[in-house]
Amino acid sequence: MAEDYTYIVARLRALEAAMPERSWFERLVRTPGESLMGTLREHYHGFESTSDLAEFEKALEADKAEMLELISSLLREERTRQFIRAGYDFDNLTHAWKAARLEAKPALTRFGLVETQAIEQAATGKGGGTLPPYLEGHVQMLDATLEDKKSIAACEYAAEAAKWRFLAKVAPGEEGRSYLRCKIDSINIKNMIRLRKVRLRTEALDAIWIEGGEIDAARLGTLFRESEEELFSFLATSVRGRLISLGLGKDTPLWKVESIMRASLMELLEESRYRVFDVSPVLYHIELRERDYGIIRIAIVSRLNRLNEEAALERVNALFA
Repeated sequence: MAEDYTYIVARLRALEAAMPERSWFERLVRTPGESLMGTLREHYHGFESTSDLAEFEKALEADKAEMLELISSLLREERTRQFIRAGYDFDNLTHAWKAARLEAKPALTRFGLVETQAIEQAATGKGGGTLPPYLEGHVQMLDATLEDKKSIAACEYAAEAAKWRFLAKVAPGEEGRSYLRCKIDSINIKNMIRLRKVRLRTEALDAIWIEGGEIDAARLGTLFRESEEELFSFLATSVRGRLISLGLGKDTPLWKVESIMRASLMELLEESRYRVFDVSPVLYHIELRERDYGIIRIAIVSRLNRLNEEAALERVNALFA
């Protein structure tokens, strides 16, 4: 059954019309700590069930889960719902599997399509066929990779690759595929920049590059071994050259790299504001909400840690670029 995107887009645009504007977020950053919770409750229902600002992630998770449930209820095609939410199922299962091997308690999100209890059971070998077909074999793949590579990091990279391969398979139309390629390129470029600046990961680095973006994964592996100048020179003439125009360079601080990547993705989806017959307005709405969640995190963390207000505003404004 084909999606009725005209109705879906109308619903989402009505929600977007009521979302807070830039000035509200700027005021949020300046709001005193004792008034912050009340201000947040104006637009984010998740904060109504918590009285402790330090538990803001639970509130944001509740708001995001509510948003994803609404979108799922509006979509008719199972493949489109999977494209929106199945990636979280892969992440949850991988995280639960890793936690089981390390004898730790997993912290799973409610963003996927599969109940977290079923995920935990499958990760510990107690699933009994409760997982959907797209997750079947995932735990076995992780077990086999661990036996072969003897590296948890290698398992995580293999799991990430499996997730993006599945999402590419169910991507709805060229709009969904274009969005996915941009996401993959952003992740690969961010990983490269972070690995150059902060060498926290040293295992299985050849497997870190995700296939499926516009930039060939093998080319990224070669660039990683070359100079920073070579990397940014390549990017300037690549399909992701807009990143350089947005300010990406060898002296860009890590916090701003994320802002530039998000700005690039939002530009890609900008045309969706004038479209009503494909999935792009849905993707735009999700990314718009993700951007706003990021801004809220900046406001709360800066207040909790008594960070400089101007520095927090700089980070907020960067996300509106």
